Amino acid sequence: MAKQKKVREIRLLLSSLRFEPYAELANNHTTKSILKEIFSYLRTQKKNGKGHLIDRHEKRDKAEPRELFMISHRDIPSEGRIRCSMALLRKGKQPKLKPTDEFKLLPLSSIDGDIAEDTHFFIDYNSSKCVICAEYNDKGPRLSDLEYYFRSVVGPSNLKIAKSTSMSAFFNNTIDETLHEMRNVLHMDVKFKPSKLARMDVDVRKQYYSGMENIGKVFKPKFFRIETYFQTPGSNKVNKTNNEANNWFREMLKIFKTRERNNKLYENFEVKYENNEGAEKVFNLLNSRRTIIIEVDSKEDVKNKEMYNLISSDLSKFVASL
Repeated sequence: MAKQKKVREIRLLLSSLRFEPYAELANNHTTKSILKEIFSYLRTQKKNGKGHLIDRHEKRDKAEPRELFMISHRDIPSEGRIRCSMALLRKGKQPKLKPTDEFKLLPLSSIDGDIAEDTHFFIDYNSSKCVICAEYNDKGPRLSDLEYYFRSVVGPSNLKIAKSTSMSAFFNNTIDETLHEMRNVLHMDVKFKPSKLARMDVDVRKQYYSGMENIGKVFKPKFFRIETYFQTPGSNKVNKTNNEANNWFREMLKIFKTRERNNKLYENFEVKYENNEGAEKVFNLLNSRRTIIIEVDSKEDVKNKEMYNLISSDLSKFVASL
């Protein structure tokens, strides 16, 4: 009997990309034209034997470098798509190898270079919303890295054509819809690691989770979990409006919408709420994110073109639905 091939899932996150050109260039540039300028610049760099490498942590004292560069990029004009891969150089402690039949670790052979993690990104510029379909790779470059990288290319140090770069996630149960219809919070279940708390935006951490920093320092828990009930389970009693909880939830939704880098720091963020018609609904940050999921051989390293062929049809359907 033949062995069943083991597969692994790859999740690709869907987001929209937007560039805002400088005022004097607004009549000449759109997000699509600026995107073309970026990849024209990267092609010229590559042709001249160079590359655009940046360190996101360059201005952070005592932080390990987070160096990024575009490995490959191919424009497909006939499809209105760009296939690209970005690398994150791995600094500090180097990984080791475990032999297949032995329980020990061996150092990697000495090489003249750095270990790197790569992430595949696919860009569709057919619609008014420029869509990014990005492989989720917790060890490699992330969407926030791609956004930062693009900003460094188009900003004042290089092309000088855009004053801002932003990405917004697509959700199944949209944040805008929840903000519009939410009347009263009934139950919240929020979970995250102390190490992730330290990576949240400073104002988010201090305004919404300030008390947990001290708890983390003293007791060193593996997780923080906030679970609150604003109704008695099974009760038919009309719930009193909880303005404080409602305001907290609304502000967090706005943060998820405008500062996406905070979204991935939660292990769970689920809120049950009552809508304007009195019906109970659930917002789940992690399950609500629009994604494309593919299955691949668990032992194979999927190349950029191979991954693109697997997601192309689903990406087309998603863009057509916008």
